[in-house]
Amino acid sequence: MGPSPKTALVVDSGACLPPALGESPWVSVVPMSIEIDGQVLRDGIDISSQELYGRLAGTGPVPSSSSPSPGDYLKVFRAITSADIVCLTIPERYSMMGRSARVASEMLRSEDSEKKIEILDTGTAAGGYTLVAEAAAAACAAGLERELVADHVRKVAASARVIAALETMRYLVRSGRVPALAGLSGDLLHVRPVFAFTGGDVRRLSLVRGTRRALRAVAEHLRDQTPPDTEVRLAVFCGDSPGAVPELTRHLQELFGERPVERLNLTPVIALHTGPGLIGAAAVDDIPLEG
Repeated sequence: MGPSPKTALVVDSGACLPPALGESPWVSVVPMSIEIDGQVLRDGIDISSQELYGRLAGTGPVPSSSSPSPGDYLKVFRAITSADIVCLTIPERYSMMGRSARVASEMLRSEDSEKKIEILDTGTAAGGYTLVAEAAAAACAAGLERELVADHVRKVAASARVIAALETMRYLVRSGRVPALAGLSGDLLHVRPVFAFTGGDVRRLSLVRGTRRALRAVAEHLRDQTPPDTEVRLAVFCGDSPGAVPELTRHLQELFGERPVERLNLTPVIALHTGPGLIGAAAVDDIPLEG
């Protein structure tokens, strides 16, 4: 048995944590919400990704998503027995989660001055967010103090790189995460846009024809954005095309060496923002824990 965790971790469901990790006693997941036909469903609890893809393919109203409210975060913060908490969010320009978490933290401070909450913008999302959250969970599990957990998270988050290819960028455009022109041009050409999410910014890197070229492009762009001789942790993720995972994994191992590549399962809210056909990879520097 390792040391008892001194710091608890809070993430939202967009972190796409593996079930075993999400159920750890020192990790709490605040679900995002998806609204379909006036019904509010909890991300990954009341609806699955496959069900969401089915909805997107239908002719009914387009589902929408909403971030956790301050009350949602406050409920989770209250339930945590640890005095120290680290809460991770995606960039504030794309979500209200950071603001909601801060409001909840201020509310809790008036109730319980003993609890200390550190809210960190990871600067990344999707697979990058997952890898950062996993690093944070490992730091908590190792018994690190809140300040050391936060320092470790900042270092890992600063190294996060996400490269992905989509069938269309119309879902990202609709979510406000990329300019409309960036998404439209790829759709008109009937090619797959490949984009990067680094440092809190989304930018298109290239346009490629066909899935196989897209898989290669994702791996090559990730390799190009990773400094040479850097030890990294890698992950792959996909939408409704699981058959693409083995080939993308093979490309990554050819370029990065024979190292483990984690396969991530995306939650419905990620599916909603990216649409079907998403294929992507993420990397973070494999930074040893200190303290």
